Amino acid sequence: MSNRRIANLLNVGPRFLRSVQLERDFRDSTVLNSYVYTDFAKSCFGRIAEGLRPESGQRAWRMTGDYGSGKSSFALLLAHSFAGHDDFPARIRCAFNLRQFGVDRPRFIPVLSTCSRRPLSVSILESLHRTLCRLYARGNRPKLTSEVESLLGSTNEPTEEQIIALIERVNARIISDAKGSGLLLIVDELGKFLEFAALHPQRQDIFLLQRLAEVASRSGNKPLFVVCILHQGFSAYADQLNQSAQREWEKVAGRFDEIVFNQPVEQVGHLIASALDVQVDYIPRQQATSLRRAMEQMIGLNWFGASQRQPLMNVASRLYPLHPTVLPVLIRVFRRFGQNERSLFSFLLSNEPFGLQSFCDQCVHDASPYRLHNLFDYVRTNFGHRLAVRSYRSHWSLIESVIESYATDEPLHIQVLKTIGILNLLNDDLLATEESVVCAIAGDDHVCQRQVKAAMDKLRRVKRVLYDRGRGRGLCLWPHTSVDLEKAHEDARHAVQTPERVAALIEV
Repeated sequence: MSNRRIANLLNVGPRFLRSVQLERDFRDSTVLNSYVYTDFAKSCFGRIAEGLRPESGQRAWRMTGDYGSGKSSFALLLAHSFAGHDDFPARIRCAFNLRQFGVDRPRFIPVLSTCSRRPLSVSILESLHRTLCRLYARGNRPKLTSEVESLLGSTNEPTEEQIIALIERVNARIISDAKGSGLLLIVDELGKFLEFAALHPQRQDIFLLQRLAEVASRSGNKPLFVVCILHQGFSAYADQLNQSAQREWEKVAGRFDEIVFNQPVEQVGHLIASALDVQVDYIPRQQATSLRRAMEQMIGLNWFGASQRQPLMNVASRLYPLHPTVLPVLIRVFRRFGQNERSLFSFLLSNEPFGLQSFCDQCVHDASPYRLHNLFDYVRTNFGHRLAVRSYRSHWSLIESVIESYATDEPLHIQVLKTIGILNLLNDDLLATEESVVCAIAGDDHVCQRQVKAAMDKLRRVKRVLYDRGRGRGLCLWPHTSVDLEKAHEDARHAVQTPERVAALIEV
């Protein structure tokens, strides 16, 4: 057993590596077998399920979140649940107790549409046609099917009124024929349509969304749900339009209740642990204890913000072989430079250079955890080309040049520089203080802690490649202060929306 590899302790499923395509994956009954139903996903489901109550007006939603954050997977789960399917794993099925909302088990008919750069009406009509053909595959086709085909084949683009009237009639027909409780229209990649609408503002396509939201909110005892999925807020797609058009877009966005799809750090940790499915009992006791101590120390250094302590402590050893300091850095790196959970799972489960799987070839008893200096090598290899062309390229170029040009035969010096370098790249509240760097490299090994402190002191005082910018800024690979202008601009855009009236902001 002494030669057991780290990889032998992991039970990785293939589900986490593929992205979701709604129309294709809805027909695959096994696609949700590995879905990780977090507390955040549960809260999102609960908010949408409130619309199941009789006469509820909460039936128009927009889910906003970065690429790869899990929105489409959640929408797929929502579609199956609202359709009344029960072939979920038991752990998910138990969580879907819709009786808590005072409703019977629903049987909605999912109409799944993925947008592209074309009119939204065409995408919806095509999805309606597929749905009607499936529902009425046997027997006589309803006249509605021919009407949809006629609109799709017409040389004149269907009007907003025609689309809304058709959706309402299809909804009423499936209810009267006892085919379902109503329609659940899920529109994925809505941003593609918004890009098209912004390029052709004269078409006024955006108002079809407004009408859809209004009809859904007032659908009463003939319920219609509309769920739209996009990567940014409406204002981000309308920023090149004039002020009047931007105000109209904001009004349309306001017709939808919003869910910001952004998993808390402890629940991303739970996702990682579920993906790796580590056999915790085979982790050497000393290593497991060291991981828990490191997690406790980093919680004390506020690296996990307002996250709850106990869930983080519970997941510490299940993240093996990841060191706890890697978790918050991983999340921020992939949110800023990659595609969130999609990039995260690629790092965890694929064979990318310096990723986790290549690290897991080591023997359990000989290996130390995967640390921040290992992550630096991964980022340099897989994201270096992106970093070189972004506005913060001067930071990356400086970080990389310092480390590449530092000549030494002491590996510990390089580990210190790489650890501080990856934190300097983020340039946020995860400070490269002496305490955090020592924990990231040495853990609770007292001998190694003294060696790391000595290495930092030498790099600062003798080699002069490390600079202390004070307790508020931490250690850095350059002596001057720096501001990430792109991040500051993005933070400002999120904090301050485009004002509707400039006059109110002007003081005479």
